[in-house]
Amino acid sequence: MAHNTQKEHHMRFEDLAARLVSVEAKLATLTGTSVNTHSATSIEELDARLSIVEVQVDQLINAKIQSQVEAIVAAPAADAPIAVEAVVALSASSDVPAAADIVADVVTAQVEAASVEHSEVAGIIAAAVQAVVEASPEVVVDSAAITEAIMTAVADMPAPTPEVAAEAATAVAEIIAAATGEEVAPEVHKQVAEAVATPSDTALDAIEYRLFVAEAKVDSLLVK
Repeated sequence: MAHNTQKEHHMRFEDLAARLVSVEAKLATLTGTSVNTHSATSIEELDARLSIVEVQVDQLINAKIQSQVEAIVAAPAADAPIAVEAVVALSASSDVPAAADIVADVVTAQVEAASVEHSEVAGIIAAAVQAVVEASPEVVVDSAAITEAIMTAVADMPAPTPEVAAEAATAVAEIIAAATGEEVAPEVHKQVAEAVATPSDTALDAIEYRLFVAEAKVDSLLVK
């Protein structure tokens, strides 16, 4: 009996290892990178390589979400080149109906909005919408949490010129209203305006991105 259990464990491990190599090959095609064609030989290696795959998948999804949201923001009202359903399908909330409905409301509101003339404002709007799409379902369905997530994303963007700051703040408030289903209170409007006007820390942003890339590469080297 123990022998059969051990054999089944080994067969299952080999199946998982082969599936991982298949996924790695597909990712290599998408990213233009080389692939390790050798199957993992231990649970530790399997776990490490799967962790790298998970990071790469998240990066690809986030990049696609960003491009989709930016296309929607740039498009004329009701003429977006991306379907709302396509964005929702990529969102972290896609499998949670209550949260997915909120994401759909936010994306739909942006699809129906007029195209944005100023690139600074467009970038801030895109960041706010993307914050909703990428937020965990638990955050999306919590009005206070999703409001905070939106404002954090906006605060991380470069501050717009004073001439368009009010336009950007109004647009962000509308996104918060779509996400929460509630009218935005005056004090929240004030917080939004402050978040919009907050300069981003570009130096630390650049370091953080480079460190993120370096971490993934080091992890990759460790399992080769």
